Amino acid sequence: MAIADQHAAYELAPLARQIAALLRSERPNAVFTHAYEGGHPDHDAVAFAVHAGCRLLAQSGEEAPAVIEMALYHWRDGRLVTGAFLPARREIRTLSLNEEELLRKRRMVDSFVTQQRTLAQFELRHEHFRAAPAYDFTLLPNPGEAGYDRMDWGITGEEWRCEAGAALAAMGLTEVGCHCEERSDEAISPGLLRSARNDG
Repeated sequence: MAIADQHAAYELAPLARQIAALLRSERPNAVFTHAYEGGHPDHDAVAFAVHAGCRLLAQSGEEAPAVIEMALYHWRDGRLVTGAFLPARREIRTLSLNEEELLRKRRMVDSFVTQQRTLAQFELRHEHFRAAPAYDFTLLPNPGEAGYDRMDWGITGEEWRCEAGAALAAMGLTEVGCHCEERSDEAISPGLLRSARNDG
C-alpha cells in the first residue's frame, strides 16, 4: 500500500487485511515486526497490522505465524530510550553483529539521510528481539509517554487508539483471541535468529 508518512493509523484495517493476505500466501513460520511502544504512530500501526493480520488468519481457522518484535524507541521519564523494550514478561534475545554485518548495517543507516539525527541515538552492534506479548491496542502501551503526544506528527495518542478500536471493530476482531502471540512464547530460538540473519 502507498501510505504517506504518519498516516498509517488511518489505514489500519486495509493494512491488516493486506498483511493477512501476504501471510496466507507466503506462510512464514515467523514474522518480525515493530513493538507497540508509543514511539512513532507508523511503527505502532505496523505492529497493529501484523497482530491483526494474524488474528484474521486465526479467525478463519488458519495457522498464524509466530510474532517476534524488535525494540526501536519509546519515551521513559521524559527522555528518549532507544533499542530497549517496554517491560513485559518475555525473554529478550540479543543478536550481536559481526564486523561484516555491522559495516553493512552502518551503510544502510548512512543511506537514510532524512533520519540521521534520530538514528545517531541508536547503538548498532546489538539487536534485541522477543516474542510479542498480546497487546490491547486501545490502551496506551506506555502510559503518559506516547511520542506522538510530544511531537507534531498529526495524530495524538488518543486519536491513534480510537482508530485502532474502530479498525478492530470493522474487522470483527474485538473478541478474537490472539493465538499468534500465544504461539510466540516458544517461537524465538537462537536457530530462528540465525536463520533470519542468513536470509538477510
